Amino acid sequence: MHGIGKLDHEGRHEHVPGEEKSVQSCEQSQDQKDSAEEFAVSGGVTEESGDAVGGKTLREGRDSARPEDLAEPVRDEDQPARNAQHERRDITLPPTHLVELLAPIALFVSTYLATFLTLGYCAAAIGLSYHQWIALISAVSATASTVRIIERGRWRLGIFVPPRIAWTDLLLGAVFATILILMADIFVMLSSNLRHTRGDRFPWFEVLTVFAPAAIHEEIAFRGYLFQKMRQWNRWGSIAGTSLLFAALHGGNRGIAPMPMVNLIIAGVLLALAYERYQRLWFPIGIHFVWNVLSGPILGYGVSGYVANSTVFRTVGSGWPLLTGAAFGIEGSAWMGVVEVGGIFWLLNELRISNDEFRMKKTS
Repeated sequence: MHGIGKLDHEGRHEHVPGEEKSVQSCEQSQDQKDSAEEFAVSGGVTEESGDAVGGKTLREGRDSARPEDLAEPVRDEDQPARNAQHERRDITLPPTHLVELLAPIALFVSTYLATFLTLGYCAAAIGLSYHQWIALISAVSATASTVRIIERGRWRLGIFVPPRIAWTDLLLGAVFATILILMADIFVMLSSNLRHTRGDRFPWFEVLTVFAPAAIHEEIAFRGYLFQKMRQWNRWGSIAGTSLLFAALHGGNRGIAPMPMVNLIIAGVLLALAYERYQRLWFPIGIHFVWNVLSGPILGYGVSGYVANSTVFRTVGSGWPLLTGAAFGIEGSAWMGVVEVGGIFWLLNELRISNDEFRMKKTS
């Protein structure tokens, strides 16, 4: 028995090293497998998170002209019904404090004024009077300079998109503006003695030199970089601030009155929400451009006090200025304010639906 126990003890010791090696090998193999599976799961989560780990999202939150940065933005902006760009910008970019806005605002305004005054004096010296084009060039110059200096050239302005998306947004804006203007026009006709008569012609040259550059200029200036920068500080504060400024800069126009000022503020809110809908400028540009052209060169109203030299129809007759808008045009009518508020509610509902769809996709 003593001999058998000794042999058993020796046999057990002979198997121990092998057993330990086998156990260690199995444990090491299992650990490697678990690590590989954990890495795979982590990688999958990272991909589903929208590249938020690698810092690529931060680059995509700004407008960059570099080709390598355009691939992902194109995929995002190819979905007009989604609001993913807004969500990703809110998540990845840190909030901006009010004090941090002083430098971008000061640089933008000073560059704009310097460019506008310089080009304005030069144009006056050679007898050119294309003030709207000068204003547009000034807004583009101020935007480019501020983005280059403050943002190091990286900012998603919402204007550098594939042509198909830009044309789709423009068309949607045109349809939206047409519905609003025609509704207001019908209400004005029903509540006053104003009537449309045949005009002379469509002012193509005036559209190209006044109406088109004015719409693009005001959207870049009021819904472009500065609005988007202020939006990082406070979304509704930026909408209210730019809308008040938008109305104030029209305060010296012909026929200005309290009702037109109120309507201009409401219009500023509507156009800001139009930008919020797709996070691109082409939708509000389409609204603004068709809004001005349809109400002025086509229907024959004044456009914020400006009267086109020739129009497709002429507006004749009389009525209560509060309802007709008087010299300021249809934008000064109380009916326009009602229609604009309706447009705002529609856009808010679209934003709510878009945000709900995004949250549902994110949770699923």
